Amino acid sequence: MQSKDALIAYNVLNKKIVSNGFCTLCGACEAACPTSAISVEGEKNRRLHDCSEDLDLCPICYEVCPHSEALQLRVQKSVSDAPVKNEALGYYRKIVLAQATDPKLRELSHGGGVVTSLLTYGVEKKLFDSAIVSKAEPENPAKPRASVATVQDDILSAVGSKFFPSPVAKAYGRAVYGYGKTRIAFVGVPCHVMALRKIETWGHKIGDSLAITIGLFCFGTFSMAPLLKYIEDNYHVKPSEIKHMRLSSKFIVQTEKDVIRIPVSEVENIIMPSCRTCTDFTSELADISIGGAYPLDDWSTVIIRTKAGEKFFYDAVENGVINTWVIEQEPEVYERVARAAIQKRTAAIKEAKKIEEKIGYLPILMLHESDAFAHVKAADIMTQKVKTVPANLPISELLQLMAQQHHIGYPVVNENGQPIGIVTLEEASLVEKEKRDTTLVSQIIRRKPVSVKPDDTALDIYRKMSEFETGRVLVLDEADSTQILGMVTKSDLMHTLIENSES
Repeated sequence: MQSKDALIAYNVLNKKIVSNGFCTLCGACEAACPTSAISVEGEKNRRLHDCSEDLDLCPICYEVCPHSEALQLRVQKSVSDAPVKNEALGYYRKIVLAQATDPKLRELSHGGGVVTSLLTYGVEKKLFDSAIVSKAEPENPAKPRASVATVQDDILSAVGSKFFPSPVAKAYGRAVYGYGKTRIAFVGVPCHVMALRKIETWGHKIGDSLAITIGLFCFGTFSMAPLLKYIEDNYHVKPSEIKHMRLSSKFIVQTEKDVIRIPVSEVENIIMPSCRTCTDFTSELADISIGGAYPLDDWSTVIIRTKAGEKFFYDAVENGVINTWVIEQEPEVYERVARAAIQKRTAAIKEAKKIEEKIGYLPILMLHESDAFAHVKAADIMTQKVKTVPANLPISELLQLMAQQHHIGYPVVNENGQPIGIVTLEEASLVEKEKRDTTLVSQIIRRKPVSVKPDDTALDIYRKMSEFETGRVLVLDEADSTQILGMVTKSDLMHTLIENSES
């Protein structure tokens, strides 16, 4: 006979997520627990009491965990009505470059200052009554603390990048239950945003208080104690001496007296296990996603994904707190953001497969073989009127085209207009800058593009993509294989899964 406790989701959460090291300590399980049976403190997720004594069945904590398979496709519907679906960056309406009009905010943030400006504007205009942010502990500047910000000073004290776990979802629950807040702005990295979207999608009562989500670009979160110990042991800097940290080409630690630049390769093994299997670089479920705009020092890249995000952002622009610039004029910025997103996704998929072989549990990969694919034809989901590029196009012009059109892969045609291969941003970005004007597309293309017929199913396409390790296939005319009818990408397959997921 099955025990009553076996029907409680915490057992599954503990077995699959917590015990395997996948918990990123966001606190969504604590915020959503109806019996206050879970606590996230420091770097531990603890069960305070046996919730089966109060409930016969409860799936909540496992289902709202950002690392569980539950609700993964359904939450995508929060952004999937956006007009653009990009293989690297997800769904969106617009991508722009932006900066705070206040130079002091830009200096304080070591970047564009956009997040701080938006939050300050929203609080001042009473568009929301609080914001969930992470600020440094007074006694330990390196350690983040999730905070409910209600005034400008609270927001300003949270400026700066955070690289350690922060229970922001827990703080969100505290804002609702403890402070009675009903219009909350939430700032977090991809897994944090996923947790809040799951709470919304699940229909939890605290989900109604979410007004806007601002997602941060994220390569991964470090395990705090091991990283601080590494810095202290190898660079003789105590945690209390750290004033600021940021990640660029190196991991930079700033103290009162010195700036230490640590090669990322030295500390990448300290990134949390779940971060190594996360495929999301740009917080694809946020209303607005914000990150760096390298090589532009005091600008940010802003990806606007939802109607709510678009209205909020452009209200701030119209009221003079944000300046914008077209990203199409800065192809290097777009290239770097898209390339980082591709690299994170590729590395995460490889790591996930390794982990599955080791522990028998596969961290979540949303694109998977599905019966839904068997009932959809290539002709139904392909992008028509596909833009092609000639084989003799210089790489510099190809990258400009990618920045202008926001596509990361194109069919390559010969002088007769016949398809001879595929070229992607991945290959193009590997060409050294000084050689991009003289290197042609023909020198880097993937020859013999994978193709299907219009009547082939999405399941056929998925299997071909897996077999040939490609992210796109051409749809060719059955009567004339030199004629391109369309193209199907992994994003198109994902959209098919999302549209067929339960409402």
